[in-house]
Amino acid sequence: MQPMKRLTEKQSRHSLTTQIVAWVVGFVSVLFVTALFIMFHHARQSIYHEAMEKARQTLRTTELRIDNTLSEVETATRSMHWTIEKRLDQPEIMDSLCRQLVSVNPHILGCAIAFEPGVYPKYGTYYGVSAYRSHSDSTKIHSAMNRRRLPYTREKWYFIPLHNEAPIWIDPYIDREQGETSLITSYGMPLHNKEGELVGVLSAHISMKWFADLILSLRPFPNSHATVMSTDGHLIIHPENTLKEHEAHFKEAYTDVTNDAHLAAISMMTGHAGHSAIHVDGDPSFIFYHPFENAGWSVAIVCPESDIFSSYNSLLRYTIIISLIGLVLLALFCLFISHRQLRPLQRLVDEARSMAEGELDVPVEMSHRTDEVGYVQNTFRQMQERIVQHIAHITHLTDVLRQRNEDLKLAYDQALEADRMKDAVILNMSDRMELAVKGIHATVGDFRQHIADMDTEECSHMAEKIGRYTETTTELLGNLLDIADRNNKKEEERPC
Repeated sequence: MQPMKRLTEKQSRHSLTTQIVAWVVGFVSVLFVTALFIMFHHARQSIYHEAMEKARQTLRTTELRIDNTLSEVETATRSMHWTIEKRLDQPEIMDSLCRQLVSVNPHILGCAIAFEPGVYPKYGTYYGVSAYRSHSDSTKIHSAMNRRRLPYTREKWYFIPLHNEAPIWIDPYIDREQGETSLITSYGMPLHNKEGELVGVLSAHISMKWFADLILSLRPFPNSHATVMSTDGHLIIHPENTLKEHEAHFKEAYTDVTNDAHLAAISMMTGHAGHSAIHVDGDPSFIFYHPFENAGWSVAIVCPESDIFSSYNSLLRYTIIISLIGLVLLALFCLFISHRQLRPLQRLVDEARSMAEGELDVPVEMSHRTDEVGYVQNTFRQMQERIVQHIAHITHLTDVLRQRNEDLKLAYDQALEADRMKDAVILNMSDRMELAVKGIHATVGDFRQHIADMDTEECSHMAEKIGRYTETTTELLGNLLDIADRNNKKEEERPC
């Protein structure tokens, strides 16, 4: 039982310190958590809107840059289109006009002017001229006439504008001319004669390499990537090599209404701008998309949510770590301060235990503190001093009472001895009185029996003998009366 008692006392000594630390750290923790929750909630919203605006701005800037380039190509092509339609009666200059169009715009990789079969019989059934930049030196321009092996009427750049009877950007396609394989797109415009009949097509070809390099360089965040979708829903540009897998994923998102990317797919197919939350390979992401005004394609940027909130997450982690360290330091500081400030109270607990065990010879130290702890310590010291004084006074009174009791006992013993002696004296006197009375009684009896025979001398002798007995009895009776009077006086004088 004794070890358990000590453990409880030890716990009780530190309970106040523990409670103070627990209350302070608990209150500060609640305050910190509330303040950090509010701060990080607003910070997350701010970072979210800032990231959204950054991605949209990047997307819009790139889209404007590409649209401007495409507009330059359109402007140059339309200007040349007007010149060609004015000089349809001069087929021999078409070669120089092709070269001129390629030379005036550095973005144009090649140019083709092709006519409907039989428009110029003297040049054969098919008549077309083309000009293109050299792959080794972009400043060199080559030209050719009917250089294609297959009839150009089967080429996209020819039959699509002719079929639409309007200027149009053609979705990118693979060009394998001149032994080179490259991805190009074309801006085609149908040619009309003075009667308004379709007679051919003017097509300006541009390389998609610069286009792809610009799109793939769009990285507003470290792990984001960009992609371009054509008007028929195919992905033209994508950073991954597995392009078919991404096209399949996009097609599935377009047809599956339960897919979280369904809205983004529909919006991109219909040429709308916006953003949407999706999952890419199971990771939450955001997709931002915007259409090209000239070509009708859609460019999109996919940004992982972890990238958008990377700074926020880092700040949150650092803040949590710093807060935890701060709370631990605060707890240690409060523990140190409270333990130091409450150390006198712990000493008072020890002193109170010592006093409870009867040890009063060790005085409590005088405190010079002016707070409540100092007041309690000094008051406890005064209480200890007064208890010591009171105990000393009680001890003195106890000693006095003990001495008086001893004196009373001695007096009582003496009184008992005196009473015993007095009883002996009274008994002796009583015995003597009894003898004297018996002597008187015997003398009177003899006197009565022999009074007739007794002479005067014998009578006188008996009378003297009775007188002596009577004097002895009277003396003893007087002594007894004196003793009785003294006892009565003592009883009257004895305090009640």
